[in-house]
Amino acid sequence: LRSTRLNPREWQQHAVFRRGRYTRNIVGYSPGQFVALLLCWERGQQSPIHDHSGAHCFVRMLQGRLKEENFDWTADGRVNPEVRSEGMFDARVPELSVAFAHDSKGLHRITNPDAEEVAVSLHIYSPPFEDCQVFPPTGAEPRRVPMVSINTPGYKALQPPSGLAPPPSLRDLCDMLKRIGTELGKSAPVAQPEPHHILDALGGVELSAMEWATLASPAHFSEFHAVKNLIHCDEHFSVMVCCWSPGQSVPAHHIGKDRQEWVKVMHGDLKFQENSRGLFVSEVQQESLLPEGSSSMRRECSTRMHSFSNASAAVSAVSVHVFSPPLTRFTFHTSKGIERQDVPMLLGALAGEPTMLPPASSDAPPVPTAAAAVALAEAAAAAGAEGEAMRLAAAGATGHGNGAGAGDGAEPHANSRAAVSLFPRSDKLLDEELARPDCSDDAVTVLLRKAIFNAEEWRDLIKEATPGEGPGPQSVVLAHRRDYALLLCFWDHRAQKSFTASELSGGRSWTLVLEGELEERFYSAAAACEGSPAEPYKNGSSARAGAVLGQAAARRLLRVGTLKEESVSFMTGSEELQLICDSDVPCVSLHLF
Repeated sequence: LRSTRLNPREWQQHAVFRRGRYTRNIVGYSPGQFVALLLCWERGQQSPIHDHSGAHCFVRMLQGRLKEENFDWTADGRVNPEVRSEGMFDARVPELSVAFAHDSKGLHRITNPDAEEVAVSLHIYSPPFEDCQVFPPTGAEPRRVPMVSINTPGYKALQPPSGLAPPPSLRDLCDMLKRIGTELGKSAPVAQPEPHHILDALGGVELSAMEWATLASPAHFSEFHAVKNLIHCDEHFSVMVCCWSPGQSVPAHHIGKDRQEWVKVMHGDLKFQENSRGLFVSEVQQESLLPEGSSSMRRECSTRMHSFSNASAAVSAVSVHVFSPPLTRFTFHTSKGIERQDVPMLLGALAGEPTMLPPASSDAPPVPTAAAAVALAEAAAAAGAEGEAMRLAAAGATGHGNGAGAGDGAEPHANSRAAVSLFPRSDKLLDEELARPDCSDDAVTVLLRKAIFNAEEWRDLIKEATPGEGPGPQSVVLAHRRDYALLLCFWDHRAQKSFTASELSGGRSWTLVLEGELEERFYSAAAACEGSPAEPYKNGSSARAGAVLGQAAARRLLRVGTLKEESVSFMTGSEELQLICDSDVPCVSLHLF
């Protein structure tokens, strides 16, 4: 846990704060093995003295600090009110950023002692538990309290009549979608799925007992919002399971003009609302009830704002959603403005389904990243290469950067291949994409635009940066191949730092701004440059730096623009591009030649 790098851009989407008490938000789950929760602590908030029902508790601080007070058990199973010892967890101090708790070590109480800063901590409990004992500080009799929602459907797996085969499961549905996707990919241009074929298949699906336990356990129901769980994603389809507590809803959103959605309600009833077209999109044009067991297809709503909600104020609901092309990020329109949320993968792999964590292999990066914290669970041990592809496909379909969102339609192949905060694996993803016979410039652009990089990782790399020649930025070579080079550049706030990419022999270049912004200036015919595109920045040297880093020769200015954070610029042809960081804020950029 201490060596794991968690991207704030990812975990902050799960952070929910409430003034009344600290909150617990699910981020990972595997039945009988572990549950991973993000705990959010407002200033001064405190937990009661409690045990962990025999589970092992691993803690990693992500923000702020927490104080732990430890207490002893009494012989009759109560708490000794005297504090035995105290400790501090601090996200800023590596040695204090992780902790472990178990009932054999006694009881404890956690407090955010800070009057100015909130705290966020990741807790991994193994095995998961649904209730625990809370101990009054007076030493009185403890009471057992639920730690999960008590209003859940339970395991509702249907038992077929004797002699009949069980109904298709979600796993069977995902397998069928893979086969359909394979057939669609063989056609040129790529064909669209037959809508009623998908609707009929989804209509016959029932969750197996293991799928209920894995995807709709009591831990999957939040008191704050509907819990979405991405369970399958490839280049053609994504499948999401949604658990709704009574009365919960999702804000108005749209899924994109060229995207289709199929919905089956597995438990409870949902209400579907479709807004009118035009400026007043908040006006509900039509409303319909989706009862338990119903399946439906949404096409008209692809260009209109719409929303789903649990129709009951007393009964929970569970629904399955299929999207094509795949959708893993929603753009919600709320009273606070536009909010973009990724659909999380809660690691509840279906029976026989590859886990969504990368496999343990000799070429894995030495420092795990992103959601790898939950890899501590033994459930990840069986991961294979297909599991890595599934995880990358899911994240790649997420629309990140440059205005991408749920409203985007079908995109090139790279829409299902993007880095998931795995900065050291960027070159491997590029190797894979550039080796595809159908790889296009657009596909590489989408790959870079939808990649998610961890700021902590690139900021560490500045220590290895080589100073640029003249006014050029500092740089680090991330990859050098026969066909391309990948370069990370750090631009300080000194005036007029420039970067000129000269196109030679039909070469191509991409620029992704990771932090800050750059001004881009396009010029006409470029001055001759030394060096070869086949040997860019070999072994970290500046062999080609003189050709692409430095002052632009006198030529005609064509246009000027600004590259904002997370935006991508692509260039090919006879034009020449000059990038300048003239802001007081330093800039970090990724360059592919």
